Amino acid sequence: MAMKLHKTNSRPVEPFVSVVLLDWECRERFDTLDWLARQDAPRDQYELIWVELFSRVVPEAMEKADVVITCGQSGLYHKHKGYNTGLLHARGAITVVCDSDAVYPPGFISSILSAFKCSDGSEPIQIVLMYHQWRSNHTYPDDLSDVGQLQQYEWRDLLPNVGACVCMRTADVVRFGGFDEQESLQGYLCGPYELSWRLVNAGLPEIWHDETMATWHFAHPEPLGLERGLFSLKRWREVAHPHVDYHALAAVEAFSAGRLLPLKENAEIHERRMALRRIGTKFEEKYAGMTGPEGFSRWQRFRMHALLAREALARMLTAARRRLGANPRLRWLRDRVPGPIRRGLSVRSLLAWVRPHARKLLGEERYGRLRDRWHARKGWKSSNPPINPKDTSVTHASGFGCSQP
Repeated sequence: MAMKLHKTNSRPVEPFVSVVLLDWECRERFDTLDWLARQDAPRDQYELIWVELFSRVVPEAMEKADVVITCGQSGLYHKHKGYNTGLLHARGAITVVCDSDAVYPPGFISSILSAFKCSDGSEPIQIVLMYHQWRSNHTYPDDLSDVGQLQQYEWRDLLPNVGACVCMRTADVVRFGGFDEQESLQGYLCGPYELSWRLVNAGLPEIWHDETMATWHFAHPEPLGLERGLFSLKRWREVAHPHVDYHALAAVEAFSAGRLLPLKENAEIHERRMALRRIGTKFEEKYAGMTGPEGFSRWQRFRMHALLAREALARMLTAARRRLGANPRLRWLRDRVPGPIRRGLSVRSLLAWVRPHARKLLGEERYGRLRDRWHARKGWKSSNPPINPKDTSVTHASGFGCSQP
């Protein structure tokens, strides 16, 4: 996936709110950018981040958004990776993920600042703010220019839409690992609710704004069948994984099980999250970076299990050796125990016991060749002269497997 940054926010003032708008080459209209531009909040208090999951660069987005990014995905799209891309480029203290094809009332941004109690520039409070969304079977009218005209159309009953608009503190989004990039969260049914539910698991209160500040969503021209309750093969191909009432299975499972972190965390967000740690002592820092996000490898775990077994065996042998030494009747048995066991189980003691037996068993010439081969493999230079089998006066200060050349 080759991400490209086509436009950056050049405003000198840091915004309070970063609005992430997602597209996957499916939007046929871009009126949302106009509705979000006509807010009663000052324009420098919020930024619009347009994220395209594939490669299409929309002229309207280049003109009206503050940041434009293409993710370069292929095949079945992954919304959460796009959300994380927008998050990593967000400058605001509050991150908003909302529909990029909805109508937003003029007080939308102001209501976010009021709900987070930061209209005066103070630090936003820790909440998860959700917005209701009215939905209609009518397609978007060409002459719509004012929210007052919305009452002319028929709207369905208002139901909680957890994927329509979610607002969170940017610091909380990073602290809990961002949006989950696990494979089963690909496709149409995924959305920002996956992260908002994990924040609720962490104890943040979920607050739904009252209906007076709801957003409005018209039907798409294609496929009309989906809005009318009919089957759409095109859309069904985007439902790639099991769901619960059309909510992603992994998201529901995380909410139900109380999980806090994603199954697969974005690497850059992981680095930001780890940078937030404040470790109290130098002693603990040794353990704070022993592994990456994947944890210990299988080999490392196997080695630790083997070391644990060796430690237990060594302690057992040490205790037995002490009992043998304390009993005069069993001292004769202690003297007949092999050296490594008598001195305690260790690599050094094993080598010290093996070397003379190997030299006697193999003979000086063969033993010397094996020793030199071992030293060559380790990159050591032997300081001993070549072995002459007829010269019995040649001795070696080191042996096969020694730690000194």
